[in-house]
Amino acid sequence: MDEGKGSNAGYVYVLTSSQTNLIKIGGTDYPPLKRIREINSTQPYKNLGPWTLADFRQVTDWRATEYALHYTFRSKFAQEVSGQRELFRLSQQAASEHLQKIDSAQILGKPKVDRLFQDEVFAAFILKLFSFTGLTHWLDQQGAWTFVLFPSTNRGRYFTINIGPHEVAFSTLPRKMAPAVHMILMDKLILDFEEVGHWLRNHSGGISENAYASALPRSASIHFEGTFNDVNEFFRLDGVRRALIAYWSEALIGLKERDSLSAFSRFHNWNAVAEIHARLKTASNQ
Repeated sequence: MDEGKGSNAGYVYVLTSSQTNLIKIGGTDYPPLKRIREINSTQPYKNLGPWTLADFRQVTDWRATEYALHYTFRSKFAQEVSGQRELFRLSQQAASEHLQKIDSAQILGKPKVDRLFQDEVFAAFILKLFSFTGLTHWLDQQGAWTFVLFPSTNRGRYFTINIGPHEVAFSTLPRKMAPAVHMILMDKLILDFEEVGHWLRNHSGGISENAYASALPRSASIHFEGTFNDVNEFFRLDGVRRALIAYWSEALIGLKERDSLSAFSRFHNWNAVAEIHARLKTASNQ
């Protein structure tokens, strides 16, 4: 799944902090989750933090891309802050515009990102899913949660989302004479909503309690057949968002407290998440 990565593959990122109008532009060969922790505990960045992830790309040569960004913004370098080489008096928007201009040949996993957004129905659903679940509020925790596009798992899927050691959502590719199957993991409080059970029975679905040995207590795996329009209809049922957020938020908070990465972090599509985040942000500003 991570074909094309070389020894120079890694990440370039833009960090922001509410404590300063400066931004940090840097790069790393390991997930930003770990790098941000280092930055927030290291001078002189520590005094201006805490820093959070505002934008990012996964690239074939992070050192070359980082150098190019630093060179582009050299006139904006914050010389008044000693002991650093990565702070700039620049808006996050301006930096993000340059991330958008990175040569597509440098972007890892781009064919899958293109495939996602070429399928308008799938793309609309994914934007809805990320908005509905609030995953874009957890950008710093990428690697603890993962978004994998078009994995070959179980005869093929559109996507899989993992939080920690197990799946919390996926949609299979439809096969000849067989519709797509969708799974969403949430809290058992969903059992209190009779309308949900009725809806699932009408969509060849059901609820499996404690389906994953590694899941938190009170987990309920929801599965059903249908289109992405059917999933959107399911989201509108009373109790669904409450039960989903209850499980996903607790799981993410636990991983943050334990400083844990998912076993699937190497398959995470950073560039897809970057594009999803950018599109949702644009939509919210309109």
